[in-house]
Amino acid sequence: MNKIILCLFLFQIQGLVGQEVIINDSLSITFLKTKKTSKNFNTRSRVKVKSNEAKRILTRCKVKALFDQPVDINAFTLIDTVNKIRYRINEYIGYKGVSIMGSGYTSKMYLKKNLKDKKGKPYRGITPKYDKSVTDSFDTFIFEGYTNVEVPLNFGSNRSLSTADVFEKKKDVVSVVYYSPTKMNQFTAEIYFIVHNSFPDTHYELYYGKQFISEVDID
Repeated sequence: MNKIILCLFLFQIQGLVGQEVIINDSLSITFLKTKKTSKNFNTRSRVKVKSNEAKRILTRCKVKALFDQPVDINAFTLIDTVNKIRYRINEYIGYKGVSIMGSGYTSKMYLKKNLKDKKGKPYRGITPKYDKSVTDSFDTFIFEGYTNVEVPLNFGSNRSLSTADVFEKKKDVVSVVYYSPTKMNQFTAEIYFIVHNSFPDTHYELYYGKQFISEVDID
C-alpha cells in the first residue's frame, strides 16, 4: 500500500453533533464532530500535509443505509459559501465500531486519470488503479456559481503520493482520486478535505449531494 503524503499545518476544528438527516428516504447521516489533526501522524489517515497555502479539515459522520443499497462516498462535499468554492473529498476512511490503526477503508480508491509512463504503459507499483467502469458522482451535483476544487495526489518516482504545491498543477505523475461505493449498511465515515488557507473569511458547510448536512466551524 502506498503511503500518501500531502501537505498542511496543524489546525483546530470545533464542531457539534448534528441532527440526523434523511436523504431520499434511504440514507441517514448524522454529523458527529470535527477534530484537530496532526500534519505528521494520524492513527487512521495515510495522509501527511505540509503547505502554507492549504489546511486539512476532518469531518466525522455516522452513516446508515436504510435499505440494502451501497453508499456513494463521493457525494460528500465541503462548501465554502463565502468564497463560492466546492471541495472534493481528499481522503475517506470508513469503519464499523471503533477504528484502530490500519483498519477501515471500506471503499476502494481509484484514479481519475489513467497514469502512463513515456512508453504509454501504466506505471508499475502504483495503487490505486484507473478503472473508468467505476462511477464518480462528484461532477453530477451542480452548485451554480461555485468553483469545484479537487486536490490531486502526486505519485512520485519513489511511488509515494505527495503534493508539492497543493493548488498548483504539476507536470508529474498526478491524479485526483475518488472512491467506489461501500456496501456497509452502517458505519462511521471520516472525511478529509484540503482547503485554501489564504482567505480572510470563510464559512464551511458539509453536503451530501445537494442535501445540507451541517455547518463546519473551524478555529
